[in-house]
Amino acid sequence: MRSVLVGLMVLSGGIAGPITPARGDVEACRPAELFATDNTDPLFELQADMTIAQSGTAVTGSTLLDGVYWSKALQQTTRESSREFHLCVADEPTLHAVAEGVRRQFNQEAVLTFNYLPERAPDADAVVIRVPDVDITRFRDAFTADSAAHDRQSGGSVTTADHTLILVAANGDLDVARRLVSAAGGNWDAADIAYGRCEFAE
Repeated sequence: MRSVLVGLMVLSGGIAGPITPARGDVEACRPAELFATDNTDPLFELQADMTIAQSGTAVTGSTLLDGVYWSKALQQTTRESSREFHLCVADEPTLHAVAEGVRRQFNQEAVLTFNYLPERAPDADAVVIRVPDVDITRFRDAFTADSAAHDRQSGGSVTTADHTLILVAANGDLDVARRLVSAAGGNWDAADIAYGRCEFAE
């Protein structure tokens, strides 16, 4: 989980608001998330939006995140600004192509996608967990201290606006996610859990 998502805007003598797909397109596309590192370039979000738009994928919004990740190269946790882009995508191959395009354009180590699916779908292999009222410093300390989480969880993010912890975890790693939430002071019973399929483009 070393990266975080993308949003869609267009130029029309300036920057317009997020594009909403036409009603017929909404029925044809599926919701998904893309997580990517949000570098210090103030145009990152707009540039990423345009890259995504070239695939025919719509962005329905984006969320700025404060992320904590495990760096295998450095063997330590890193903290960086990230962004979650809320997508409306035609299919999984298109979502994969979008992630690869963002990763290459911005030279990112990895970009994470999450494709929402029914809980019992055969290819549903992961969950996205959202827990309210979690402090990023407490999560960083909890993640740093949990050596098992470094390989199994990779990291997590907290929204800068309302302090919601976001974890993407494999189905077999819910024990790690629950442990991290508890250690970070979050309430597991208040967690919102959605099912789907995750993939790293790296």
